[in-house]
Amino acid sequence: MDQQKVRSFTERYLQAYQCHLIESAPTHIKTQLSIKADKDLLNRPFYWMYVERMNLPPQPAQFCFIFDPEHRPAELRGEYLFFGSPRFSQMLNSAQKHGRFVRLYQQPLSKARNDFSSKPYTPWLGINFKVSYICDQKKDRICYLGMNLRTGNIVEPFYPKINSFDWTSKLPPKRHLIEPRFHFAESVDELEYYLKEQIEQEDPTWAYEANKRLELELKQLDHYYPELGKRTEEQEKERSQRRREIIWQYQPRVEVQVINAGIFYMEADPFLE
Repeated sequence: MDQQKVRSFTERYLQAYQCHLIESAPTHIKTQLSIKADKDLLNRPFYWMYVERMNLPPQPAQFCFIFDPEHRPAELRGEYLFFGSPRFSQMLNSAQKHGRFVRLYQQPLSKARNDFSSKPYTPWLGINFKVSYICDQKKDRICYLGMNLRTGNIVEPFYPKINSFDWTSKLPPKRHLIEPRFHFAESVDELEYYLKEQIEQEDPTWAYEANKRLELELKQLDHYYPELGKRTEEQEKERSQRRREIIWQYQPRVEVQVINAGIFYMEADPFLE
């Protein structure tokens, strides 16, 4: 992630957490943190515990994030923010913790024609899965799935298709929600089944090759220790432990993890349908 993307994410994070922007320059951003952002980023649990117990007015900190330390003003004091820095990692963790599950409404594409009209919003379930192919090597891919909770239609990739829309956390005026035909739990099951079928149809060559490497490692391990009956108790214990480690490292497996998910209410769109 380059510095431009780090800055873009930081700006969106501060806006989402309702932090007051004091100064914005090409090299840095000064902000008054909100209470939630202060708690997540500055690690001051004893301060917040004291404030809340004594019922004192909270005073979130002001902070300066620096994106270009080489060209910043000489007198500027702040923290260099880059991908991999501890503070940026805290920001990512904070966003994941509070934004893993969302409920959003699409901003209207057009205004209602008169005061009495109301346009329907269709509910969609969107889940971003991380699929990991693991052996002595590892490969990850992100699967963006969405399901229309009225029709059951599954769309992939879902998130890239809706990313260009404008969203709000409140239902816009003159809009109403259509009752879903599929419950949340069964919709999750449908997406998981869809993903399972997709994985099962993929080329399994990587797994066959991993199993060959596993067999070779286990044979080499057996050659390293004396034959059964000639091993000491300590050698047998050590061999068993090493065998378990090799199997865990080399045995091919697929792991699926939910990165984030949400219910999205949208106007009917032929592009998605």
